[in-house]
Amino acid sequence: MAQVVLENVYKSFPAAAKAEAVASVVAPSPLAAVDIQDKQVESPHQVNVLRRINLTVNDGEFMVLVGPSGCGKSTLLRLIAGLEEMTGGNIWVGDALVNDLPPKARDIAMVFQNYALYPHMSVYDNIAFGLRRTGRGGQGGHRGIWAENLVVGMTRNLPKPLRYTTDRERNVDKRVKTVASLLQIEHLLNRLPKQLSGGQKQRVALGRAISRNPQVFLMDEPLSNLDAKLRAETRAQIVKLQRQLGTTTIYVTHDQTEAMTMGDRIAVMDKGQLQQVAHPLELYNRPATKFVAEFIGSPPMNFLQVEFHAPLFIFHPLFRFTLPEVWEMALKKYERQPLILGIRPEHLSLGEAAPTNLPVQVDLIEALGNETYLSVSTPNSSAAAIQVRIPPDRAVSIGEQIWLSLAIDKLHFFDPDTGLAIRIMDKS
Repeated sequence: MAQVVLENVYKSFPAAAKAEAVASVVAPSPLAAVDIQDKQVESPHQVNVLRRINLTVNDGEFMVLVGPSGCGKSTLLRLIAGLEEMTGGNIWVGDALVNDLPPKARDIAMVFQNYALYPHMSVYDNIAFGLRRTGRGGQGGHRGIWAENLVVGMTRNLPKPLRYTTDRERNVDKRVKTVASLLQIEHLLNRLPKQLSGGQKQRVALGRAISRNPQVFLMDEPLSNLDAKLRAETRAQIVKLQRQLGTTTIYVTHDQTEAMTMGDRIAVMDKGQLQQVAHPLELYNRPATKFVAEFIGSPPMNFLQVEFHAPLFIFHPLFRFTLPEVWEMALKKYERQPLILGIRPEHLSLGEAAPTNLPVQVDLIEALGNETYLSVSTPNSSAAAIQVRIPPDRAVSIGEQIWLSLAIDKLHFFDPDTGLAIRIMDKS
């Protein structure tokens, strides 16, 4: 087990490269010089896909990297694994600087989105493969491993008295069966990958990573090929396994529900940069930017453009109200200027016709049983639809005019130019 530290990591690709080339290993060009101290430099010859990545993943922590497609999260994972070369910065695994180490020397196991199982090998041999290559099955080191594996493989299908078995192979067998028991796939050990379901393949891929007992697990969207029910089951199983093993894990996903339910901490990425790193509920309750507020939460946070009038008055063409005094200093510099007001669907409720409430029309109803979501629009407005969560026993109909009451103590405000959250001073 080990801590993973990323220091000012950059990754650049040639500007003229095609989209498919971005996924391949590209060595940094002398023309694509990057100042990795404090400035972002992007020459005409390069595109920086990762910029100023500083992140510490604690020993035994489950860290989730989340963000939209193309934000650089999978590229960052491949840099940690050694599958791509950095343009600048340092990566530490434990006490070792691994910048120049090949993947096999980093003591890292990676689970890929497409499972990457050997189709001609049984489940048993897929799990055992890494142990036989590295000698981690037991004694013997690396001397003669290749020849030993050859003889063991040639005699594996013979009757037991004729098989060639070594102490190392017996340790491999013990380790494989222990991991299979942990993942509840003992009955699948003799099958080929083509005979497995998607969920079973995923457990085999996990088993191959676990069997090596690495310092760090890297997982690149491992649940994206599973159906919704199986995703939920496998998600819970991965979290349980990680807690049992205590292995440092970095997990990549674009699904914010996975991120919120799995991670000890979450690193939100956008356009090659970290937006915020925090515990799940902190991201939800105190987003650092408008992007984080919109990305974390389902349905996402609603945004309305309002105007602030000192000392505490919020004005919108359709409603107006007075803020609590704690906002006075934080919003003082925005006098008579536009602001972005953010509020989550659950912090809007059905109210009476009043100047402090927002009049809207119901455009869509999604009844989920335990709750109901409304998509509503404001009169004569081209603004994005507003999402509202209401109790399931409250009846509304499409086209109905309703009034929404805003929970004043649950409001968020963002700078319209920078997108940064405006914090209440005494809570900063």
